[in-house]
Amino acid sequence: MKKAYLYFSIIFLLMLILTGCSINSAKGDDDIITLRWVTYDNGSIPLDAKEVIAKANKVSAEKIGVKVDLEFQPSEKINLMMASGEYYDMVFTSSWLNSFDKNAAAGCYLDITELVQRETPALYDTIGKYWDCAKLEDRIYGVPTLKDMGAEEMFRLNADYFEGQKGMTIPEEMTFDELEPFLETYKNDYPDKYPLAMDKSGVPGYLNCVERIVDGIIVIPYDCDDEAVKAIPFWECDELVNKYRTLHRWYSKGYIHPDAATIQSTAADISIPVRGGVAWRGYKGYSNPDQWGFNVKTSIYEGPYLSRSSEQGALFAICAACPEEKAVACLKYLELLNTDQKFRDILAYGIEGTHFEYLDNGTILRLPAGNDRYHTGLYQTGSAVSASVESVSRTILADPDQWKLVYEGYVEDGIYSRAGGFAYDPVNNEDIITAVRAVYSDYSTELCTGTSDPDKVIPEIKKRMEAAGIDELLDDINSQLQVWESQAK
Repeated sequence: MKKAYLYFSIIFLLMLILTGCSINSAKGDDDIITLRWVTYDNGSIPLDAKEVIAKANKVSAEKIGVKVDLEFQPSEKINLMMASGEYYDMVFTSSWLNSFDKNAAAGCYLDITELVQRETPALYDTIGKYWDCAKLEDRIYGVPTLKDMGAEEMFRLNADYFEGQKGMTIPEEMTFDELEPFLETYKNDYPDKYPLAMDKSGVPGYLNCVERIVDGIIVIPYDCDDEAVKAIPFWECDELVNKYRTLHRWYSKGYIHPDAATIQSTAADISIPVRGGVAWRGYKGYSNPDQWGFNVKTSIYEGPYLSRSSEQGALFAICAACPEEKAVACLKYLELLNTDQKFRDILAYGIEGTHFEYLDNGTILRLPAGNDRYHTGLYQTGSAVSASVESVSRTILADPDQWKLVYEGYVEDGIYSRAGGFAYDPVNNEDIITAVRAVYSDYSTELCTGTSDPDKVIPEIKKRMEAAGIDELLDDINSQLQVWESQAK
């Protein structure tokens, strides 16, 4: 009897060992916290999102007892959620979509200052000095996404044509105006074509040469020589106005499509030999000849610029109404994303073997299913720095230490805004901001595409904005800037 009892006991223990994972998982189902996480859809929802999220949830449930219902939502839906007070646990926010400063100041986001340091010290240490861009009045209201924190603008040129056929040299760096000989050369060869890709958004990153306090309307130039930091209307920024003048000259010479101000996108026309781009040194994503039909070389013309707005390229904020248990779960999930590369790669690239594979040098390569069914921007689901680096192909390999080099470059070559950390509180002038934005919208598309002559339309803009109260707005911004600067010292 004792032998039989011992036999069945051993069998039972073996069953526990063999099925332990499923038993523990089932037992812990009630303890697993599920979060509603809303991120920006970037125009589409990846087809295999459900399968990828399920894969990630299996890992995060086991490691930290947290799962997510990850929603990819358009900007309009996210803005509506903020306005209506709809509940979520975490949400995508930034300087350019779902305004972080505006919503944090309005009380939409949870103050996590003490919580993040107490509950997730590894996350706190990982973000480091970049917490500043998530602070209002020295309190933390969001978790920055570590990515290209500085903006570097570049031109992407058809190397087969310019270097191979025409014998020109594409330099690693050039000024904005120095692109003109390349445009002129192509136009001479193809009079009926337009060499510079341009849609209604303008050249990508054209406003990154200034710190934007109110859109591209009120700015702080990086190259300001004044002792005091000062916000100015864009028409007083020589660098920006000269860029508009250059674009108009190119438009007048036929380098830019005459309908650029109404074109939604030029992505489908891969024959265009010159495009703008915003990336970082060492980025290989623009270099795939299979994508463009020709070899591409890039030439940096600005940056890297680092400012509050550039560092706020992507953050995740926790709802102010979130109970502490769920807030801690949000932070632990973000900590896992920032410290566990294999886990981060799931939401970044999909399922290994289906959507991507690891290459021998430590980078990843997207597979056809990854390109077609799960191709997201890294910023949509977490830090780029904590994910494996993507190679363009098996022969065009990226540097697995790319981000280390990028961040070292910020220290060595970064151009830092003197107003980094300043956040304007618009509460007293929201009506004026609405009015000047309405004026700006009548001109901005034609300015940034070169369609309008800035020397003719800027006087009109100035007159209308002055009537709308821009001088009062400037006084308020600069008053707050003076207070901020005195406190920063």
